[in-house]
Amino acid sequence: MAPTSSSSTLSVSAPPPPSPNPLLFHLRRPLIAAAAALAALLLLAAAYAPWRVDLPPKAALLACPRFYSFDLVREYHHDPDAFTQGLLYGGNDTLFESTGLYHRSSVRKVELPTGKVLAHHQMDGDMFGEGLTLLGDRLFQVTWLKNDGFIYDRHNFTKRESFTHKMRDGWGLATDGKILFGSDGSSKLYQLDPKSLEVMKMVTVKYQDNEVPNLNELEYIDGEVWANVWQTDCIARISPDDGLVVSWIFLHELRQNLWNSGNMNIDVLNGIAWDEENHRLFVTGKLWPKLYEIKLRPVDGPADGSVEKLCPKASFYR
Repeated sequence: MAPTSSSSTLSVSAPPPPSPNPLLFHLRRPLIAAAAALAALLLLAAAYAPWRVDLPPKAALLACPRFYSFDLVREYHHDPDAFTQGLLYGGNDTLFESTGLYHRSSVRKVELPTGKVLAHHQMDGDMFGEGLTLLGDRLFQVTWLKNDGFIYDRHNFTKRESFTHKMRDGWGLATDGKILFGSDGSSKLYQLDPKSLEVMKMVTVKYQDNEVPNLNELEYIDGEVWANVWQTDCIARISPDDGLVVSWIFLHELRQNLWNSGNMNIDVLNGIAWDEENHRLFVTGKLWPKLYEIKLRPVDGPADGSVEKLCPKASFYR
């Protein structure tokens, strides 16, 4: 991992994919706009002149986009057979996790230090588990290619009820403690009423005035919705009010290091969990044998603000 520093220049490229994983046959199909500096920051803005564009007033207040790499804090064991679709911190060094694939989908409670599964609910074989979030004592889970979801008692997975939603599909879930945020694999970010599951609001997620598709697993952190962008090693930090991507996190080294260690059957980065009380950030991926605690480190990023080369699978430019 790169050494700790307050800022550095990002120098990563998307690694070539390994030999195809047979489990890929089970997979689904497939901002802020680069900002002008404020008048009071014109001297600083000069360095970013090549990618300055016209901005809506709110986005202009956010100043220039930011980019982050990471420093590794700690790594933990993660079930290499867990096709991670939803991840969240449950308190007291535990995680809740939703896994996918037909006949293998589950909801589980995991001990963080050891990776041991403390509680487990096996889903019906025709269900493909997806995003998961915790509101109060209730775990909300959505499923792929269906408008069905489930609510579990966090203490007893056998106590559950079902619901339907009006998102196009079920991919990711998160909450700010009041409402649910949902993704459906498109560029749409939904806000759902946790009681009726009705759509209260929907915004289109954009970066540099281009839609950001393939929004996947979600986590709500300090007023932002963080989203794994499917098939990339990138996390978008999104303003839920207007859908603008305010910054990017690049985690290419994690998957590359797993490949270098001989883990060639791993799938994509997916899974973000935030320990709000202790300010700890955890990430993992589908079929990854490791879960990582990381600390973000700002980097300079591409001079033109583009993330196309670093997140090549995400078709921002259409």
